[in-house]
Amino acid sequence: MKLVTSVVMLGALTLIAGPASAEKYDCDKGFKDHMMKMSIFIDKTSGYELADAVRRSYEAYNSCKAGDGFSPHGVWDEIERQMAEKAKGK
Repeated sequence: MKLVTSVVMLGALTLIAGPASAEKYDCDKGFKDHMMKMSIFIDKTSGYELADAVRRSYEAYNSCKAGDGFSPHGVWDEIERQMAEKAKGK
């Protein structure tokens, strides 16, 4: 539950802080870069955890592409941080 709360809070903060930079942000390049960073954790992550991370990453990408004034970078950074923590624990 703490994970969900922190992701929601991070998303809200990103929405508040991100609108000015979202217009210039390259969603496609950002998503590819994020997926490359996540790829090092694939072998150290369960299928469920990986699917959840990919799902949240894609939702952030969709928001970015929709022009919602949303910068997904903060969300992607948080997902990468969480995956790194989980990888250390296994």
